[in-house]
Amino acid sequence: MTDADPDHPHPNLPPSRGRGSEGDPHPNPSPSNRGAERKSGRFSAHPAPSPLAGEGGGGGAPRVVVCAAPEHLGAARAVATSLRLPLAARPDEGELALVLDERGWMLLDPRTPREGGAGSVRCDLLEGGLGARLAHGASGEGRLARALGLKRHPGPRVLDATAGLGRDTVVAAALGCEVIACERSPVVALLLRDGLTRAVADPALAPLIARIRVEVADAREFLEALPEAERPDVVLLDPMFPERRKTARAKGEMQLLQMLLGAPPVGEDTALLEAALAHARRRVVVKRPAHALAIGGARQPDLEVPGRAARYDVYVIAG
Repeated sequence: MTDADPDHPHPNLPPSRGRGSEGDPHPNPSPSNRGAERKSGRFSAHPAPSPLAGEGGGGGAPRVVVCAAPEHLGAARAVATSLRLPLAARPDEGELALVLDERGWMLLDPRTPREGGAGSVRCDLLEGGLGARLAHGASGEGRLARALGLKRHPGPRVLDATAGLGRDTVVAAALGCEVIACERSPVVALLLRDGLTRAVADPALAPLIARIRVEVADAREFLEALPEAERPDVVLLDPMFPERRKTARAKGEMQLLQMLLGAPPVGEDTALLEAALAHARRRVVVKRPAHALAIGGARQPDLEVPGRAARYDVYVIAG
C-alpha cells in the first residue's frame, strides 16, 4: 500500500484529461498533468488546514475521516490532517463522518432511517438530472442565461457566492461563463472538488470544468479582498435555507447539509446581497423559491425571471 501524494490526495480520480476510464481502478496520470494541477490549484482534493469546530453554527461537523478503500489510505490521511480530524476504521455511532471509497468522497450519517439518519451525500455531476442537463450543454438553460445577461454580455466572470455542491456553478460554466465557486465550508468544498475532479475525466465536460475555480472562503470576505481589476461581472446567490413552513422537513441531501451547516445567522442573506451589490460590475442574480419573498434590504429586484419551482431575482448595476 502506498500513501497518496499530499498535493494530489485522490489517486483513483486524478483531475487529468489523460486519466483512465471511470471503470479503471488504477489509472496512471502523467506527471506533467499532476504538476499542472498543483500550479493551478483548482481541484486540489483537500482544502487548506482549517479546524471544523465552527462548522455549522448549530449543526454537526464530521467527527472522523474514514477510509473505505485501503489503497487510498494516504488520501484519507491527508484530508484528516488538513481538517484536523482523526482517521478511523469506521464512523462513530450517531456522528457525521467523511468517507473515502472507490467512488470518491461522501458525507455520511451512519444512523439508519428509523433512527432519523439522513443517509449520505456526495457531489456527482455525471449522473441524475444534472448530468442530463450538462450532456445537452446550454440547451434548456435559457432562464439562467437571461438572468445572467448573456445575450448582451456573453462569457462573463461569475462569482457563485454560495457554491454548495456546484449545481449552479457547472450550469453557468456550461453557458460559457468563467466561474469562481466560493464555498466557506471546507467539508462541502472537499465534496465539490471531488465531484469536479471526477467530472473532468468526461471529454464532453472537461472544457466547462476548466472554466471553474474553487475557493474555500467566506464570499463577503473574498469579494472585499478582490482587486478592482478582478471584480466579477455577476454575483450569483442561492441561499441554501430559504424560509419554510414550520411543518416542512428537508429531505435527503438537504437534510444532511442542514445537519452539517446549521441554520444561517439572522440577516446573513441580506448582508451577502449587500456585499454582492457593492462589488459586482453588472448585476447580482439571486435564486429563490417561486413563491418566496425577495431577500429583505434597501433594494428590490429590477426584474424577475420566473419558473415553476424557482425564479431568479435580478439586480442590475450596469447595462
